Amino acid sequence: MLNQRGIRKSALLLLYAMEAQRVTPESQETFPFDAYWTLVSENDNKRYARALAKAVLHEIRAYDELLTLLQARTTAFCAAAATLTKPQTLPARAQELLNLLQTLPEPILYLRRQTEKAVDEQRDEELRQQSEKVIHTCEKIHALAEDILPTLESETRGATEAYAAALRRVQKACAGCAQLAHPDRIKPRHEHADLVHYTETLNQRRPLTEQLAKTIYARRQEWEKLLHDLLRNYVPDRLNVLDRCILYIAFYDLVERDLDPGIVISEACLLADEYSGGKSAPFIHGIIATAIMQLKPKSYQSKP
Repeated sequence: MLNQRGIRKSALLLLYAMEAQRVTPESQETFPFDAYWTLVSENDNKRYARALAKAVLHEIRAYDELLTLLQARTTAFCAAAATLTKPQTLPARAQELLNLLQTLPEPILYLRRQTEKAVDEQRDEELRQQSEKVIHTCEKIHALAEDILPTLESETRGATEAYAAALRRVQKACAGCAQLAHPDRIKPRHEHADLVHYTETLNQRRPLTEQLAKTIYARRQEWEKLLHDLLRNYVPDRLNVLDRCILYIAFYDLVERDLDPGIVISEACLLADEYSGGKSAPFIHGIIATAIMQLKPKSYQSKP
């Protein structure tokens, strides 16, 4: 489930951009959304690339030792495989797995050298590409090992047992990286749970954010009229643009989403603290509390 607070934050920044560009509800479809998202997503892209690279390095920290071990075990196993039940397939698959493992040194070495130096857009894009290359290779290795191991379980020969033990170790080392290929499946308490947030931000939040911003902006005149009624001797145009956008979102949450007034005030004050400055939160709190009397009178009267 997408983080609603994250969508609300993105919608606030988008509303602010639309206000700054003096977009009207009638012309909002011509707003350069692609250019806007390219600009605001740069930082998320960088954070994602760095987090991904560090997660890969953490999961494959013993790679060099694993490669040396599996090379020795594979040679002995392939020599002994002629006596196994399916000699025509196992040696070939064992060699395929070893070949995959041998493609990892270059991208892993790159990540080791570059992760801490990621400061520009081009390097972050290279980090992401190399990280994903390692992840998908580990996914293939993990799947191959998972396929080979059941066939070896019934064998008790020394070379086969030694190879199976090495294979389990390789599989365990690659399991974490393989899981990173599907960050949306990572559990909240997982060590790399932040990747879920980055992936969500980059891939899924945009359409919901745009829809929310467009819906709120289309009703801007209605919200401005409400502000005129609430703010005596203080026209809405004189309000800080960010504060005005925060209030638009709060009014929408109250009227259309029927959120609890306490939640609406809390979320609006959090946005104000983060984006608009310390003095804005009490001001916004007071306006929303007053607006509740008009927008949700029953809810207001039910409070002690």
